[in-house]
Amino acid sequence: MARIAILGLGYIGGSIGMGLRAAKLKDTEVVGFDDWRPARNAAGKQDAVDRVCSSPREAVDGAGLVVLATPPAATSELMEEIAPHLGRGAVVTDTAASKVQIGTWAQQHLPNGVSFVGGHPMAGDASAFGIDNASADLFRGKRWFLSPSPTASETSVKSVLGMVRELGATPHFLDAAEHDYVMAGVSHLPLVVSSALFTMLRGSDGWPDFGRAAGDTFRAMTAYNSGDPSLTTEIAVTNREQVKHWIDRLVLELDRVRNLLDETEEDVFREFSTSQINHARFLGGDDMDPDAGASPEIPDATSQMASLLVSPRLYDRVRQMTKRSEAREKEHQARRGRWRRG
Repeated sequence: MARIAILGLGYIGGSIGMGLRAAKLKDTEVVGFDDWRPARNAAGKQDAVDRVCSSPREAVDGAGLVVLATPPAATSELMEEIAPHLGRGAVVTDTAASKVQIGTWAQQHLPNGVSFVGGHPMAGDASAFGIDNASADLFRGKRWFLSPSPTASETSVKSVLGMVRELGATPHFLDAAEHDYVMAGVSHLPLVVSSALFTMLRGSDGWPDFGRAAGDTFRAMTAYNSGDPSLTTEIAVTNREQVKHWIDRLVLELDRVRNLLDETEEDVFREFSTSQINHARFLGGDDMDPDAGASPEIPDATSQMASLLVSPRLYDRVRQMTKRSEAREKEHQARRGRWRRG
């Protein structure tokens, strides 16, 4: 009988176990281990795995596929611990949010004959903790990034692909370095910015007034502070160079916007209008085609080309925004004329 071992039975690991058991894989046993006893007990009560093991060694013994669903900081030590007990031809994958560092540890600790295929499921709630929040459907319809090591066998990649598809996720391949570069921008930077924004205002002399005035916008911008701070720390530390790169880029962008505020109201309006349209294009999936090129400037409200530059569902929005822009400019001109006459 084939065996899949899950090391780490928290929110992600527990969901993987539940999903694999729900898939009713033929002649396959799903076992698991967690170094926290309450998690092991909960996994057994919730039938997250077929069998809860008493040690990592017991779990990986005879396993063809091993899933490391542990915090990044625990991964290196865990790899070193299980390495002597992995059978030749075994496949190891993980769920960490950074891939270069994890891949380096795999190269250092895993023996010859064992393939490593880095993984990162893009699923879950940042504020969710533990197996009590796990779900068999957590990954359904979600992306699952895969970054195979250079020495990973074709069979090992197919093995992890099969697991991902059984869980209902959609696999996407990314080189480990490219993965970390992308994730630092779209995932890790927002964690840092959320913390920095809250810390900045919380440390100000006027915090009581800020706190009382804070509405949905501030709460949404700082929502990532509800996540596990130890996990956020580990993500930032294991991908620190890329996170620093995007922090530097953000500082430059904020400086550009700061300077823009000294320009005309029309310039500021165009900046935010263009950003809003491009954001709507992103939400609609219109700007993620690599062959689509750069997004266009806001077209003139009367331009017949406008409908060709953006998707139909955004065309009316573009017209409304650009008409508003033209109306504001006419209003400014009229006011200047009245002031000159006055």
